[in-house]
Amino acid sequence: MNITLRQLGAFIAVAELGQFNLAAQTLHLTQSAVSILIRDLESEIGARLFDRHTRMVSLTHVGQEFLPQARKILKDLELAVGGVRDNASLKRGQVTVAAAIVLAATIVPAIIARFLRTYPEISVNIRDMPEEQISPALKRNEVDIAVGTLSDDDPEITATPLLRDKLMLICREDHRFARRKSVRWAELKDENLITLAASNPLRNIVEHNLIRVVPNYRPKYEVRFSTTAISMIAAGMGVAVLPENSSQLASAVRIATVDLVEPVVMRNISLLQRRHHSLSPAAEHLKAAFVAFTAETDGAAADARGSAAASGRARLG
Repeated sequence: MNITLRQLGAFIAVAELGQFNLAAQTLHLTQSAVSILIRDLESEIGARLFDRHTRMVSLTHVGQEFLPQARKILKDLELAVGGVRDNASLKRGQVTVAAAIVLAATIVPAIIARFLRTYPEISVNIRDMPEEQISPALKRNEVDIAVGTLSDDDPEITATPLLRDKLMLICREDHRFARRKSVRWAELKDENLITLAASNPLRNIVEHNLIRVVPNYRPKYEVRFSTTAISMIAAGMGVAVLPENSSQLASAVRIATVDLVEPVVMRNISLLQRRHHSLSPAAEHLKAAFVAFTAETDGAAADARGSAAASGRARLG
């Protein structure tokens, strides 16, 4: 079957106006062009749609049955195209974002809130989850984009760098390290270390650095969530190595964050998505919002460091 939208449009116009010449004027076609469209449509259907009179035409029984279906086809197409255009223009749409627990509680809400002020019609769903669950969720198409750490190259995941944060020692306020400006990784050898799950990308980074200076390293406790580790630290059960912004989750407990040195270890936080998979317009714009926000944050931090350095030189002068 080779029925075209032009044929359906011509059929509906003639059926509603009752004359070929009026339908031709409405469609901005010649009367002969409309006649050809109707003739070809009748040929494809295999039945007459109109009874021709001297000046007027009327629908046959087949034409009366076909008219509501033709209208529905054009209406459905109009709605479909309108929906695509609305999505493309961000008048509507939906994005599901996965984020690691700490990131979901710190940097992610501010970025999404700013995005929604610009695009209030977009629905954004946030799924906070352990780091190790993010890549599988992307691969199962459960989320559109994610914010987290990719520990190893994954042929199915592509990462757009957002920012870097430093790994810090988290201990209780009365711990012997709490008043120190920095602690070497090697000094953790006698500590009760609380680590995240073995499949967590952050755990891989911590172990990689610890094993080099503490060959017999063994964690005392293993937990899934940073918030659990922080509560255990507050209870005096040990110390942990966590990202610097983890301290934002600990305002109600008595803990301290101390620089870990020799070496200073940074981790990359990236915007993750499935490789070779196109994002929806809404997801693409939200991705751009994350990149822009973190670029602004890095720029502001660099300006602050520059101002502090200039102030220090002035005092020395």
